[in-house]
Formats: sequence, C-alpha cells, structure tokens
Amino acid sequence: MSFPEPVSFTKTWHSKPYPFIDPSRPELSAAGKNVVVTGGGSGIGNAIAVAFAKAGAQSVSIVGRSADKLKRGAENIQGAIQPNGATKVISEVADLLVKSQIDTALQSIAAKVGKIDIFVSNAGTLQQPGPITPYDVDLFLSGVSDGIRSAFNAFQAFLPVAGSDAVVLHTSSCVATVAPVPGIPAYSVSKAATLKAMEYFAAENPHIRVVNIQPGWVASDINGHQEEAPDSPDLPGQFYVWLASNEAKFLKDKFVWVNWDAEELVKRAAEIQGSKLLNWIVEGVPM
Repeated sequence: MSFPEPVSFTKTWHSKPYPFIDPSRPELSAAGKNVVVTGGGSGIGNAIAVAFAKAGAQSVSIVGRSADKLKRGAENIQGAIQPNGATKVISEVADLLVKSQIDTALQSIAAKVGKIDIFVSNAGTLQQPGPITPYDVDLFLSGVSDGIRSAFNAFQAFLPVAGSDAVVLHTSSCVATVAPVPGIPAYSVSKAATLKAMEYFAAENPHIRVVNIQPGWVASDINGHQEEAPDSPDLPGQFYVWLASNEAKFLKDKFVWVNWDAEELVKRAAEIQGSKLLNWIVEGVPM
C-alpha cells in the first residue's frame, strides 16, 4: 500500500514523538481518568494505551478479539506505569462486530473502575485488496459494512458508561479524505462512511468531545509491516494523550493528522475553532 505525498497543515511534520506531546508534561496528565482503547492489544492501539499509562491515568483498559495479544499488550502497559503510579490495567476480550460482546466488555470495565472518561475507538480491519471494477459486490459491501459496524457498535456501547466530560478519539484514515489509493476501495469507502456516522454521533451528543484522527503511517498488521512506513507508533500514542488534554479542546469535531505539530495547532486555535478548518466536508456548492 502506498499513499500520496501529504500536504501538511503545519509547517513542521513529525514522524517521531517530541517534547510538546510527552505524556510526562504536567499539562497532559491523565490523573483520575479512566481510559479505554479498542484494538489496544498491539500496534498503534497499544502505543496509545502505553502513553496514557505514562500520563498517569487512573485506569487503562484494552479491548480486542485476541486474548494472547491483550495479555502481551497489558504487560506493555504495566511496564510503562511510573514507579509511584497506581494505574489499573484491565483487558477484555470482545469482537466489535458483535454488539453484545462490546456492551458486556465496557459494562464490565465501568463496574470495576467507574465511568469512562476517554474512549479511543481504534479497532479496524483491512478488507481484501483489489481494484473496484472487478471486485465482487458482496465482498465489497461486507468489507464496508464491517468497518462501519465495529465503530457503530463501539460508540453505542460507550454512551451508557461515558463520563460527564468524556472524550472520544476515533482512529480514522487519510484514505477517507485523499485521492483514491489503488487497491483499497472497500477500506476507503468504509472509512469515509464511518466519518459521516461520527458526525451524526457528535451532533447528537454535543457534550462529548469527538476528534477524528489520521494516525500516521505505522508498520502494523493492517499495513503489512511495510518497511517504508516512516512513523513511529509512539507518535500517535503520545499525540492521542495530547488530544485528550485541555490544550486540545479547540479540536472538538475536527479531523487531524498526528504528524502535524501540536504546538503550532495551539497557536492557531482561535483560527481553527468555530471555522470550517479541519472539518471533514464534501463541498461543491455553498449551502
């Protein structure tokens, strides 16, 4: 898989973590916060969970289909807790395509730690690659449906256990917003449709801060561990912690790339907030 050359919204472009998004910054503290990361057993999801543990979260819970991945992921999180930290680490096995399983998982977590303050909707799958012209329509629709269903089930399950000032960080993809990337039509359509669904979720729940994110190009199971993937998984890991902080409140309902410089974004907060900048829109005629 290869992506078009990106055009950065900020002057500085990052592929690795940097001091402004370091979870040890007091301004980014997650103390007292209960965090849940779907797809948190490995890859980007686990890096996000580890970063929240470094930020001193009250609890970090990971949800996924593989008990083995969750066990290894939980060990990584446990190892990231500061010597004087008391972060509770929980793992729950659930298939996000099955609504009852994700409902049970989140209710179980909430019963142990309380309401969920930060929910990272990160689980995803890459549908069978191939050009769209000869693609089997049932396979195509199944791939699109699975992507939407997993995100749909996740935010529906989250709402009953959400904290009063909750944050939802939704891992999306640049393929929903850029020119067609050959070979992944079902994945791209799924991501675009899910972004629209997240718009509705955000509009119906204005008390929740929703941010949609392009998580970088990181070597992962979905990406096939491509050697040319330039981004460290710790970049999205730490950037998500910053997004959940008070410093990033102005990005509510926006679409951002983890590669953009967070400090530059803060300096443009007044320009971004309340404007169409960084909105995900399809606009040809002013309406």
